[in-house]
Amino acid sequence: MRRRFFLWLMTALLAVIAACGAGFFAERIAIDRLLEQAGPRRDIYIEGLRSELGRYETLPSIMTYSTTLRLMLSAPDNASLQDRANRYLEQVASASGAAAIYAIDPDGTTRAASNWQGPASFVGLNFSFRPYFREAVSKGYGRFYGIGTTSKEPGYYFARAIKDGDRLLGVVVVKVSLAEIEHTWAGASDHILVMDGNGVTILSSVPDWTFRTLEPLSEELARRLAATRQYDRVQVRALDVRTLRDLGGDSHILAIGPGTVPPLLETGREVPGTGWRLMLLSDMSGVVMVKRIGWAAGAGMVLLLVLALLLARQRRRTRRLEREKRQDLLRAAEALERQVAERTAALVTANDDLRRTQEELVQAAKLAAIGQLATGVAHELNQPLAALRTLSDNAAAFLARGKPERVTENLTMIAGLTERMASITSQLRGFARRSDNRPQPVNVAAATGNALSLLAEKARRTDAAITVDIADDINVLCDPIRLEQVLVNLIGNALDAVADRGTRTVKVDAARFGDRVRIRVADSGTGIADDHMPHLFEPFFTTKAPGLGLGLGLVISAGIIQDHGGSLSAANGPLGGAVFTIELAAHD
Repeated sequence: MRRRFFLWLMTALLAVIAACGAGFFAERIAIDRLLEQAGPRRDIYIEGLRSELGRYETLPSIMTYSTTLRLMLSAPDNASLQDRANRYLEQVASASGAAAIYAIDPDGTTRAASNWQGPASFVGLNFSFRPYFREAVSKGYGRFYGIGTTSKEPGYYFARAIKDGDRLLGVVVVKVSLAEIEHTWAGASDHILVMDGNGVTILSSVPDWTFRTLEPLSEELARRLAATRQYDRVQVRALDVRTLRDLGGDSHILAIGPGTVPPLLETGREVPGTGWRLMLLSDMSGVVMVKRIGWAAGAGMVLLLVLALLLARQRRRTRRLEREKRQDLLRAAEALERQVAERTAALVTANDDLRRTQEELVQAAKLAAIGQLATGVAHELNQPLAALRTLSDNAAAFLARGKPERVTENLTMIAGLTERMASITSQLRGFARRSDNRPQPVNVAAATGNALSLLAEKARRTDAAITVDIADDINVLCDPIRLEQVLVNLIGNALDAVADRGTRTVKVDAARFGDRVRIRVADSGTGIADDHMPHLFEPFFTTKAPGLGLGLGLVISAGIIQDHGGSLSAANGPLGGAVFTIELAAHD
């Protein structure tokens, strides 16, 4: 009886200890997971806020060049100029969506405003006390968030000084309302707070938390806010916030308000360029549930352990049989490992052979393309060779006549022609070189130019107009030689497609979309037939006449692009013709 009592007592103690430990670790894991999920959501909210402000950030700078505003501020008492400025600001505010736009003279008096016809017109009001005006006068620009003293509506103010040389003509101000962002946040599952540099909540997904502080307002800060009238006619009060736990790294567990409301996990980050801090508060109801499950799991593990101990005697009886079975399984496992090792070695060898075969196929396709380009290169070299013969004969004649200056002139022209011939052959040698298939930054415009140089003679024979629309700063991660091989193949196919057409155009363009770059080759040919589309990237499928293609160009091109983490697709253009699109990772 004593042994049994002691056993159950130890079981109960172990269950309590295990429950507490499991609950702690389960809660820690759940909190870490919640932080990992909250971080990206917080960053999305921050980028959305920055994007909304960025729509208007450059508007004041643009408006400083307005002749209408400059003339009005130079003659502020001219009623005609003031009327023109009012109407101009009204049109700009309507088109941009700004809450208000107004122009202030150097003394701080508003001379023109977009709301000049409204009951809360800013015209005639003096805003020299506002920080954005003082910063614009002293530094040339200013930013400020506050409640309008006239409109009584909160907003973000962008201010920019208008100068004529060193003389200050005035300040143009754009007020932006962020109410739409708050309305969007109100539907989110998280609670969102944006604190300004004074620690005042200026934006919140919970309306009752707006214009509150997490800590009581100091007397000095209250006097400063009163002087700038930043939160005019609003009583800034502190929220009932309690920090339950500091998790480190700007993360805390908070409780806001009275009662037994589930705690909130707070993670914050500065909003770049504003002096604000965005706090994301996530509901921890799930963490509390996980902690309780951890308690139950810890206690359950102890109970299972006790049951395991009770079954130990029975297991000892069958241990010998299990040991024999284990030995059998071990022998079977060893045999299986040997078979797996043998199969793996065979598979590695097959993969190596396949890779070498693919490399040889790519090189063969490249050499086949060089063979097709050889005629064009020979034609490109014939003209310089003929000119070299003529210039060398002329140089000998001028030397015999004693005209060294004409000899020098002919020799200079010969040097230029040799450089041209070297450029043609160097491009062909670079294209023919076997690449190591290592991705590196490649300028798309340069690669396209090299491909077009190799196809120059074919383009002249086809009499096709080739247009290129690629910015100089677009780069991709790819093997440069293999990218040129793909471009030569696609542009060469496009030239073949338009060879017998009335309108013969080929267009190559590239654009960046996020972290990807899309390169398109479009032609004015007949396009791709519907029954051909599913077979374009199948080996040995071709629509060309016998002897003009093996049907491997698109297959190899698609394989090259896929090896570099990209894709090659085909479609028909909206105005006819085929469009082949390469998508690769961008490089900055």
